[in-house]
Amino acid sequence: MSQQNSDPTIYDGLMFVALAAVIVGIVFLVLTLGQYGWSGPS
Repeated sequence: MSQQNSDPTIYDGLMFVALAAVIVGIVFLVLTLGQYGWSGPS
């Protein structure tokens, strides 16, 4: 059986940076929509 390399690579770091950017974008989108009277899913 071959052992997988479990050390994080630069691609793992970039994946988490991209995920954080998506989450921050969603937060800012919700904050902006809140200024226009959007109340979120009901």
